[in-house]
Amino acid sequence: MTNARSWKVVLYATLIFVAGLFIGSLAGPRMLLKYLRPPTPAEMSSHILARLQLRLSLTPEQTAQIKPLVEQTASEIDTIRVATTKQIADRIAESNSKIAAFITPEQKAKLDQMEAERREHMRHSGPFFPPKLR
Repeated sequence: MTNARSWKVVLYATLIFVAGLFIGSLAGPRMLLKYLRPPTPAEMSSHILARLQLRLSLTPEQTAQIKPLVEQTASEIDTIRVATTKQIADRIAESNSKIAAFITPEQKAKLDQMEAERREHMRHSGPFFPPKLR
């Protein structure tokens, strides 16, 4: 391979790598957000029912009998998830209140700002993406 040709190969490989890095950095977070969110009760029950139908070879009658049970379970699981998320938020708020007793007013203002940023992050990104440290 000639020297000029080897440089072209390196240049093209570098350009392909940079293009992939750029596209991945733009599309990656959006794709993760879409696929790492908790399933809705309808999605969950549909998935569970489909799996039961496939693995147990359910008859249509059995499917009709089981479907309300699966839907109720999925709804209850979602209720548990929401309640757990609230408990976590309450525990963080309680911890921040205790921390406030040991810090200065300036630090308290920063802690309040950090908490506001965390709530905003959770609203937009969900719990699967850690907030960016500064």
